[in-house]
Amino acid sequence: MVTGNPQRFYYGWVIVAVSFLSMFLARGICESFGLFYLAILREYGWGRAETAGAFSLAMVVHGCSAPVTGILIDRFGPRIFFPLAATFLATGLFGASRIIDIWHLYLFFGVIMAIGINTFSLAPHMSVISKWFMRGRGLANGLVLAGIGVGTVVLAPSIQLVINVKDWRFALLILGGITLGVLVPMTAVFHRRSPEEVGQYPDGIVPRSGGNLSSQPESSQKKSACSGVSREWRLGTVLRTTAFWWLALTNSSAGFLLHMMIVHQAAHTVDAGYSPTVAAALVGLVGLLGSVGGILCGFLSDRVGRAIGFTLGSGAAFAGIVFFLLIPSISSPWILCAFVILYGLGRGSIGPIYAATTGDLFAGNSLGRILGTLSIGFGTGGALGAYVGGYLYDQTGTYTYPFLLSLASICMGTLGMWMAAPRHRRISSSNLER
Repeated sequence: MVTGNPQRFYYGWVIVAVSFLSMFLARGICESFGLFYLAILREYGWGRAETAGAFSLAMVVHGCSAPVTGILIDRFGPRIFFPLAATFLATGLFGASRIIDIWHLYLFFGVIMAIGINTFSLAPHMSVISKWFMRGRGLANGLVLAGIGVGTVVLAPSIQLVINVKDWRFALLILGGITLGVLVPMTAVFHRRSPEEVGQYPDGIVPRSGGNLSSQPESSQKKSACSGVSREWRLGTVLRTTAFWWLALTNSSAGFLLHMMIVHQAAHTVDAGYSPTVAAALVGLVGLLGSVGGILCGFLSDRVGRAIGFTLGSGAAFAGIVFFLLIPSISSPWILCAFVILYGLGRGSIGPIYAATTGDLFAGNSLGRILGTLSIGFGTGGALGAYVGGYLYDQTGTYTYPFLLSLASICMGTLGMWMAAPRHRRISSSNLER
């Protein structure tokens, strides 16, 4: 039983900090794709659907490679896995800065960068964090995923500034250099697989029985760390549970929503008469408030339940998109403010609560594989969201129908969470097999 004295310094918070900074850069780049999307459209005049198709391909690659990513992070650990991922991402950024034809865009954005960003996505980080935190998993996940929002609020205006002063190619070169010079050494030096590697216990709490961690049998360590979880989940067993498939619905719906907005949010803002600089600021503020929402809702879900926390966040995101739909017809700053606040806070709740729920339901050393398999749905939903947004715009000249589909996806995701989420924070695995 994990009740005892806390250790003086818990290395898990170093893991949280490194993961935060990794998400800051890698996912901040991904969230800023809409700014490059606008710049490339202006330079080449390609259709919105075919240009957004590069991001859709990236999400297909994400979905296809996610199970492999889960296996690799479980097998090799973060100190080997994440530096290789950063190298892939840097290579894609350098290559994307030299594109002259649309197939180049698909190759470097859609494949090489996608592999790099996928390996810095939610599933690998959450599989690591879930080994370090049991009691405060929702809060820890929220802090890590806050890196996405903080990265977006810093990177989006900075990227747009470089695009305005120089061009989008130079912005990609700078990002590639930072990725290679910062992410590779940082993840190689500071990451660790689990508390056992540094002689500590989950949450930094020494069991009341005391003793040396290495002297306890592995089965005893697992029982201490995962009180309330009566078995070690394996992917084959998980696939036979209904909870897994409800989580898959939630994840694919989230992918559709988030990547519809990532690709087309800035374009819709510019179409409504605002400048690209305002659009970039909007992207950044949405990301920042997403960080706040992720921390608050993750913390809240540890106390009131995952489904309630998720519903509150989803409701805010729903209301925010309704306001966003009104921007072309109601030219008022308060409409933009309402969208930024509500959607930003709401979208930030999705990742931390979804990841914490998966960790609650399917704890164990196969969590990376499980999250990676679930990411197939996220990639599929993201590919559809990015492409459908561009396709429907090309057909109708408006984003009304794409954003209405986004509202429907929020409802589907919330349904999935209610059906999957445990009613109590700790449950016996036998209650999951129905």
